[in-house]
Amino acid sequence: MSKWRERLWPVYPEEMNIFLPMVVIMFSVLFNYTVARNVKDSLLVNSLGSSGQVLPWVKLGLVTPCSILAVIGYAKLSNILSKQKLYFATLLPFAVYFFLFGFVLYPMHEHFNLSVSWIKSCQQAYPLLKDFFPAVAYWNYSLFYMMAELWGNMGIALLFWQFANQITPTVQAKRFYPVYGFWSNLGLVAAGSLTAFSENFLKPERLASGEKDFGPQLRLYCACMVLACIAIVCAYWWLNTKVLTDAQKGMDAKGKKSKPKLSLKESAVYLLKSRYLMYIAILMLAYGITINIVEVTWKESVGNYFSDPITGIRDKNAYNAFMGKMFIGTGITTMVFILFSKNFVQSLGWRFSANITPWVTMVTGVGFFLFVVFKDYLGGFCELFGTSTLTVAVGLGLVQNVLTKGVKYALFDPTKEMAYIPLDEEEKVKGKAAIDVIGGRAGKSGGSVLQLVCNAATGGLGVPQLSVPVLGGILVGITWWWIWAVNKLAIAYAKKVMETEHIKDV
Repeated sequence: MSKWRERLWPVYPEEMNIFLPMVVIMFSVLFNYTVARNVKDSLLVNSLGSSGQVLPWVKLGLVTPCSILAVIGYAKLSNILSKQKLYFATLLPFAVYFFLFGFVLYPMHEHFNLSVSWIKSCQQAYPLLKDFFPAVAYWNYSLFYMMAELWGNMGIALLFWQFANQITPTVQAKRFYPVYGFWSNLGLVAAGSLTAFSENFLKPERLASGEKDFGPQLRLYCACMVLACIAIVCAYWWLNTKVLTDAQKGMDAKGKKSKPKLSLKESAVYLLKSRYLMYIAILMLAYGITINIVEVTWKESVGNYFSDPITGIRDKNAYNAFMGKMFIGTGITTMVFILFSKNFVQSLGWRFSANITPWVTMVTGVGFFLFVVFKDYLGGFCELFGTSTLTVAVGLGLVQNVLTKGVKYALFDPTKEMAYIPLDEEEKVKGKAAIDVIGGRAGKSGGSVLQLVCNAATGGLGVPQLSVPVLGGILVGITWWWIWAVNKLAIAYAKKVMETEHIKDV
């Protein structure tokens, strides 16, 4: 292969019938994740009486318990259903919910959600829980937030990566996995374009409350997400009926499904004893905590940036369009990263490639927090350039999000998924589900807990301004833990690969 073909299309003709459907699946999964992520933040952060500080409560109180229940249900179903039926059983609830939310639940949100006056009265009565009550009042939006977060974990981890690990050998994975990320990130660009520019041609009207009508855009988004789910079903069906062998589909020579040998309880005990899986879990935890710590502070700044200076009403449509443009930038940045990092794993090794994401996260995150901490001293400096500290903070957070997510999709996801390949079937199915769903959610919930405790502690001591620098220090500490786990996993991964290749040779 030529140098550029190896970077952009390292696929032999006989591999095309597997590669293209997998790109369709990954594209559709990331498209839905991006659209749902934009919508969930636009609804919760910018509703009347709410703010970015409501997000830790939703993640901790709703998303984490539901994630645990989801992974328990998935593990039990994996012992009952065939892999094909399990795949469709995972996908169908999301497709149905996205349709119902766009065409039934949101159009009736005024009948479901509690009033702004209820939020204010509860906040006055219990000021320490002031950010909790919007999550309850807008429970309809909180439920969508939960489903969007579950899709981000289960869709990416189970609908794509687990399936990819099942049908892709290690040698092929080194060529395919980075390029999957390259082409599938067109899903981010497509979703970002949809959310960034849909307001221009839908032209939403203003409601009596002063807000713009978000309904037409939401119906369009949910319809597109359902179509993406249909695309996933078609690609998966094609692979399983026209392309894959019985061995790739997890069947024995007689066509019977190979079932896991361990029960759910035995699997949980086994995972706790596995240092290898523990290191992967730390990677997930650390990423979830660090990105959550930065995002909540940044999204609150973005919400303030798009609020009316007189009424204080936040513009959901403008916020949604801004986030859509961010994901266009993220998709393009990720594709550029993949072009230049395509051969990192092959030429510089797994350890070097896996270490890039925590270093980028720490450097950009510290830069953002330093500006937020010292913004009162930088106001005059910003005015010299005709801008404000709020605008600069939003810009720095934007750069941090784009770069961090870019290296995540380009390097963190492929290297993490490669670490699963040498494992046996039981570890791949139940171990991956537990790590990606529970581990990923525990990471974000851990970030939420740290923020809630930090805000409560500094507020109780009468120094709420210390909350941001303390969170910045926590960010640095968690990132060093992440780097330690990467280096430990690199050693264990090399041993696993050698053992697997030795068994094949024998």
